[in-house]
This record gives sequence, C-alpha cells and structure tokens, in this order.
Amino acid sequence: MSPADLKAALAHESRALGFDCAGVTDPDAIEQVARHFRAFIDQGAHGDMDWLAASPERRMDPRALWPGVRSVIMLGVNYGPDENPLDILQHRTRGAISVYAQGDDYHDVIKKRLKALARWLAAQSGAEVKVFVDTAAVMEKPVGAGGGTGLARQAHQSSLA
Repeated sequence: MSPADLKAALAHESRALGFDCAGVTDPDAIEQVARHFRAFIDQGAHGDMDWLAASPERRMDPRALWPGVRSVIMLGVNYGPDENPLDILQHRTRGAISVYAQGDDYHDVIKKRLKALARWLAAQSGAEVKVFVDTAAVMEKPVGAGGGTGLARQAHQSSLA
C-alpha cells in the first residue's frame, strides 16, 4: 500500500471508528512552537505551574517520548451536545457542568477507539504504534495544527480529504 493509499485508508478507518477529523504530521511540525514554549518557560510566564518547567523538553518534541517516531497522527472527536451548552448560563439558579464532564470519561471512550485504530494501522503497515489521550507530555494543539486538525484545520482542509 502506498503512503497516500494508507493515509486515505486511515482517514476512512478513523471515521468508521467515530473520529471526526484526522491528520498526519511530521514530529518536526512544532519546532517553532517549541521555541516559543522554551521562551515562555525561560521568562517565568508559567507562574507557579512548576510541572511545566520541570521537563519542558518532553513537551517540545514528540521524539522525547518516543525516539523512533516517524509520524504523528492526530485525531479529534466532537463530544459537544446537540443543544447549545451555553444556554444554561441564562438560568442563574442552575449550575453549569462542563460538556466534557457530562458523559462517559472521554479518556476511556477515545482510548478504546485509538487502540482499535492502532491495531488496524499496525496490521496494515507493520509499524509500531503508540496511543496517547492527552495523558502524555505532548503539545496536542500545535501538533494537531501541523497535521491539519485543530486551529489550522481550515488552512489544511485537504490534508486528509
């Protein structure tokens, strides 16, 4: 299977598993963001979040977590309700519960899907695959933007058409 065919099949399989978007990027995709993050830490802008400053290198490069990584696949799931979750704010006598906390723990739900996709990808490609659900020191938003998901999705719409 060619890399382009594998990428297309990955997009199809990820949608079949319930992911709303998928993108593939290079581990180097966040080099510029990593420099900004280093400056942020060096300036003390992290305040009393000492855990950020304890090992910034782990966040700045996916290879710090997995030296052999060749590609990063970012996936997204919209767990928002059908109705506008901000409507509750009009009712001052009712409490608002964050959308992510209203259903099953998304870590568990998404991890099961990720593991299924990882098994499929390993079978298709023979590659080793690791799975993270925002539980590792990965800068998800910049990596996602590099892969065409997240903040830069509009500019990279064709990355996994």
